[in-house]
Amino acid sequence: MNETAILTQADEASLSPEDRESWKADIAEAIDLLDEQERLVMALHYHEELTLPEIAQVLDLPISKVKKIRDKTLQKFLSR
Repeated sequence: MNETAILTQADEASLSPEDRESWKADIAEAIDLLDEQERLVMALHYHEELTLPEIAQVLDLPISKVKKIRDKTLQKFLSR
């Protein structure tokens, strides 16, 4: 994953159209590598903006498990 893949949303707006497409492709590639539970946690947290306790309730998991999944998934993104 190239360096544009770890940009924040604010940084994304300042990217050139070519870099923005590369960034989006990198994110899509990284998401494809996640298992279903990891995708769910990330989507609920970052797209739907649910809190960890809310995600735990939706998925019927302990909050500690949700936090562990989120943290592990973020590490996967950063280690690519």
